[in-house]
Amino acid sequence: MSENLKDIFIKGYWDEENILFYFHFQNNEAVRQIENHRDKAICLTVENPFNAESMLYDQSFDHLETEKLDFITQEEFETEWRKQFVP
Repeated sequence: MSENLKDIFIKGYWDEENILFYFHFQNNEAVRQIENHRDKAICLTVENPFNAESMLYDQSFDHLETEKLDFITQEEFETEWRKQFVP
């Protein structure tokens, strides 16, 4: 990643829909997202922000309720990201 970009990696669980989310923010904007549903995982990016009913988070990082989220390392995010592309 570029040195002048501020990268933030977080995960959170949405009880109502039983979805575990992972987010990668650069300069307060979501650039990648993983949605782990019970039966599938969906990966979204700036280049591909939609998949069926899912959409890349389109608000600033500042709009998230961070007390309900866990800050994670880039390594943890990348590990989850790669899992989605391994058959």
